[in-house]
Amino acid sequence: MKQLTLRLPLQTRFALIAVGITFALVTGMLGINILHQIQDVSLNTNLFKAFLDVTTDVLTNHFIWELVLNALLIFSVAIFCKNVIRQVKEYRNWNQYVDAYSDLKKSNLVITKFKLEKIRFIILDEPQMIAMTVGFFRPKIVLSSFVVEHFNEKELEAIIYHELYHYKSRHPLQLLLLNVLAECFAFLPVLKELVKHYEVWMELLADRYSIKRMGSDAPISHVLLAVIKSEKFESQNFSVHFANEAINYRLKQLIEPDHRLKIPLFNWKEMTISLFMLQIMLIIVVFSCM
Repeated sequence: MKQLTLRLPLQTRFALIAVGITFALVTGMLGINILHQIQDVSLNTNLFKAFLDVTTDVLTNHFIWELVLNALLIFSVAIFCKNVIRQVKEYRNWNQYVDAYSDLKKSNLVITKFKLEKIRFIILDEPQMIAMTVGFFRPKIVLSSFVVEHFNEKELEAIIYHELYHYKSRHPLQLLLLNVLAECFAFLPVLKELVKHYEVWMELLADRYSIKRMGSDAPISHVLLAVIKSEKFESQNFSVHFANEAINYRLKQLIEPDHRLKIPLFNWKEMTISLFMLQIMLIIVVFSCM
């Protein structure tokens, strides 16, 4: 691979900026709509009565198109709460899983070398392909005993460098925030498309980082081929996994290193729906505040 750039393509960076602007715009419109609707409600010291008055006013004393925004707000808040509950459950289940299968004694020279650099590891006693980065604020690289024993030192080092890129970039936290945002704003389906596009580039850049640190694409190539031949790999919602849906693009990057990858940014159907929804929301906010 001649050009090992570790920068996101320009269109991907613009896509992430667009996601941020969309989040701010939609949150602002929903907030303005609610503030406008409760202006005519007299708040008092009785918090329960004040809550009932605000709820009644928001749901009954306004035009139908304002209720559309209220419904979208309720939907977004409900999905956010659902995600919080799900993450708490998954975090608890993950800790139980680690306690049951963690192998504190399993190590080798490669893992020891990285541990000396203060990289946090979890080794699981599992006969399947597990290589991923987990944790939002204190990420850890998770490897199974199968990975440690099955691959040679160069291949294992390539896997760890791939995960180290996710580790240093805090990709688990990024994916959590982006996926929650896409789910909360599911009425803008293009957001999900943009998040998927970014996920693919996360993996491609992690491979490039591994190749750059190893000085060769041979180790990571051997690993990817082994992953394809084996169906034994696990994934978690709170992790960035070595084997995922981006694997075809990763192989293409290795096979044709000088060929520019064409990764779809979005589907025009989802984009059209999203732009239509944004226009409707903007029109409602403008006319309701006049």
